[in-house]
Amino acid sequence: MLEAAGAKVVVVEAEQRVGGRLHTLDDLPGRPEAGAIQIGQGYRRMEAHAARCRIALIPGGAESRDILYRIGGVTVAGKDWAGSPANRLPPAEHAIPPAALASTYWAKLPVLATPDSWLSADFAALDVAYIEALARAGASDEAQRLIGANLNGNSLATLSQLHVARSLAIFRSGAGATRLIAGGAQRLPEAMSARLDGPVRLGTRIRALRGDRDGVTVDLAKGRPIRARHAICTIPFAAMRALPVIGEIDPAIRRAVATLAYTHATFAYLAAKTPFWKHDGLPATLWTDEALLGRVFVLGEDPPMLKTFVTGAGADATDALSDDVAGARIIAAIEAARPSAKGQLTLLRRFSWQREPSARAIYHHIGAGQAAMMARAVQTEGARLHFAGEHLSRGASGIEGAIESGERAAAVVLAGL
Repeated sequence: MLEAAGAKVVVVEAEQRVGGRLHTLDDLPGRPEAGAIQIGQGYRRMEAHAARCRIALIPGGAESRDILYRIGGVTVAGKDWAGSPANRLPPAEHAIPPAALASTYWAKLPVLATPDSWLSADFAALDVAYIEALARAGASDEAQRLIGANLNGNSLATLSQLHVARSLAIFRSGAGATRLIAGGAQRLPEAMSARLDGPVRLGTRIRALRGDRDGVTVDLAKGRPIRARHAICTIPFAAMRALPVIGEIDPAIRRAVATLAYTHATFAYLAAKTPFWKHDGLPATLWTDEALLGRVFVLGEDPPMLKTFVTGAGADATDALSDDVAGARIIAAIEAARPSAKGQLTLLRRFSWQREPSARAIYHHIGAGQAAMMARAVQTEGARLHFAGEHLSRGASGIEGAIESGERAAAVVLAGL
């Protein structure tokens, strides 16, 4: 947008690749994703960029509804959940499988009319801890425990109910089949950067941002500073906390940089000798209440690959272990849950977003009590130093949210040139 309007643009990227939390692990079999995967039907901005870059979107990405559970050390297929000794839910919830508990209670919680209506919501009523909202809706202690076992957040106590309502409004606005980026999610930012006339300076870390009345100075860890009339910073706030930002910026932005909640997530990628899940008569997807496993997804059959997905405290616990110890425990846990996995698995890699210095977490969420701060932050327009990223989207999430806020920041810059 900026180049098309005649601006000279320099992109400064800390990593040796473009994409940020679009990150395809091209060196692993099957090229699995470490970051964003699914493309929703409501991702209109992203679709437009993909079309301009001639990047194809292909069907896929939906999670299987046929699930194998491992709860309290007991393995049970979804169809057998109601009669399983692992089922400790009270009578009113007894027939609800663990993975369906959250959606069951979503129907009993407050809703938002549109994805951006959270900006003017009743914060006092809606911006409460998710655990409090679930209790008000009648969720039992066991239901709360199971919902928290695999949460897109760190804990029920720290996640805002308003964030859940916002996420559901975004999902409803673009409901439909999900798709994937052909060749891997990282192909899109690679193609976008290739279309730029100006340089993309990879492996260039910054040590400070200094804004003043006439422009912005970007101090680099190595080399001469960059001086510009405007700068757009898309660094996740979780990674910005050690970065000095000098000059006048809105207090809500400063508070968000310091405090905005981010979800911890850690994955393990495992190679299998054979696609054993096809022959044991059990569902392929494994959903557990075990901290080191979380959810276990089949990535493909050629080559046979699995991925574990743990968040919150489970991610932190996994990160505290060495690769050898974590790998052995993860494989042992999968074998215990699914005997057909015995002797089949090898850990190829663990990936922790908390350990990535340019991210420090996988994505933001509105923490309990943070909605008013974020409503102001996403509506703030800088004078010379501007901020963008999925954390500053008004009515979208993920890739689409990042593009939405980036386009908005670019429009503000153009208005000030």
